[in-house]
Amino acid sequence: MTPEEAAARAAERARAARAAGEYADADRLEGLDPVEQPSLQRLREWGVLEVRHDVVRSTRRGGAPITAFKRFLARMLVQYHNEELAQATRFNLHLLAHVGALRERVDKLERRLRELEGR
Repeated sequence: MTPEEAAARAAERARAARAAGEYADADRLEGLDPVEQPSLQRLREWGVLEVRHDVVRSTRRGGAPITAFKRFLARMLVQYHNEELAQATRFNLHLLAHVGALRERVDKLERRLRELEGR
């Protein structure tokens, strides 16, 4: 069975089920709002990773010694963490650049298609 045949068969079953009253409440449901996509600029801001060492703490009762130890470990590993964050940030920004180029390409192709359809 081809995808087109499967889609036609599914549409026919849905029409039959609707006629039988199985989807009576579907008309009362609100339509889904389109998902707002963040801009590329917003994604670039989110792509830059930052670590706040002031949030390192223990939530246990009497956790001050644990918090001090965690902050000590964070300070000792700061070079390692910075290197890992830098690599992840570079990856995120390169990926976003690629996504931006693909978005521009799709927009250009869609404009060209509209022009060709308009003729």
